[in-house]
Amino acid sequence: MLQEQVVEERESPVAVAAAPLVLANAEVVTAEAAFRGAVTVQGDRITEITEGGNVPSGALDCQGEMVLPGLVDLHTDHCERHAVPRPGVQWDALQAAIAHDAQVAAAGITTVFDSLVVGLRDADQTRRDLLGLIMAAVEKGDALGLFRSQHFLHLRCEVTDPTLLDQVAPHMDHPLLRLVSIMEHTVGQRQFPDAEKYREVLVKLFHVPEDQVEERFRRDAEASRTFAPTYRAAICRMAHEKGISIAAHDDETLEHVEEAAHLGMAISEFPTTLVAAEAARECGMVTIMGAPNVVKGGSQTGNVSAIELARADLLDILASDYVPISMLAAALRLTKDDVGLSLPRAVKMASLAPAQAAGLTDRGEIAVGKRADLLHVRMVEEHPVVRTVYGAGKRVA
Repeated sequence: MLQEQVVEERESPVAVAAAPLVLANAEVVTAEAAFRGAVTVQGDRITEITEGGNVPSGALDCQGEMVLPGLVDLHTDHCERHAVPRPGVQWDALQAAIAHDAQVAAAGITTVFDSLVVGLRDADQTRRDLLGLIMAAVEKGDALGLFRSQHFLHLRCEVTDPTLLDQVAPHMDHPLLRLVSIMEHTVGQRQFPDAEKYREVLVKLFHVPEDQVEERFRRDAEASRTFAPTYRAAICRMAHEKGISIAAHDDETLEHVEEAAHLGMAISEFPTTLVAAEAARECGMVTIMGAPNVVKGGSQTGNVSAIELARADLLDILASDYVPISMLAAALRLTKDDVGLSLPRAVKMASLAPAQAAGLTDRGEIAVGKRADLLHVRMVEEHPVVRTVYGAGKRVA
């Protein structure tokens, strides 16, 4: 009896491969063109792209709605906001990461770089503690397959913190770390050339008492002179040794950009002036701007408008910054007549361009052989609504 069972198992047929996923009758947006057609997926890869509005048997009829590549977000502070949903409340880090993941996936972001602050300009121990907790939570969530989107880590390094190097060094070999950015938040320069705007941010956002702001200004300026130049170079050296991409954050002047380029930074993240963006282009750097800047029509701190940079052909990449749903809305906003980008070019800013900047060569576009990260998007009035999200060929939202 046992022998018969063994024979039967050996003679059982080989499992039949799953039927391909076909998204048909869609406005397919590749890196070069937009056309009515279909995208075929087998396993986790795109295997065929065809033109025409026919709907083969078994295909999903997209009814002329858009099929886009999954978005790639190099900078979002969003996970930290879930970990501390209100001042004084710290949430479980893994639960926070799972909630954050669900929201970015629903926004069409299939690859996300969780941006975490390393180094602070104050004694906020809660935010210091969050770094290790969130990094561990993201690593655990990834290992357990809990996430809908693929997560990497982006360390935002504040070079005015005397303990920065000691904080960064233990994390440079983290398997999910793919990007570091160099920040310097000092009154009178970069993001905060206007002292009164910086004062308002410190009081309202960071809850610094009014009577302590001037002392904070003094300490930051001293740290800028004492630590920033050395730490900026040291972080770049560490990142280069590990093959990690480096971004310069909030460059304001020609000198800022030239220093960044000299240190090997290839990404200009949120330049604050037209001069800095022009200098970044001259130095061969790619420029990232926040999608909320596009959607809201300008910078909340009065710096250069992302739309202005797009009109001047100085914008390469969009990042969600602090609003995940803004990425797709921003890309489509750039196709309006007052900016005039083609749909493929605008979508590329939120997909292929960031993937390339981070060295992710397997994704970011609808092309045969690429990872099947895809979005089915419907326009409702002027609003893009993400109907379905596929990550590596599987429906995730």
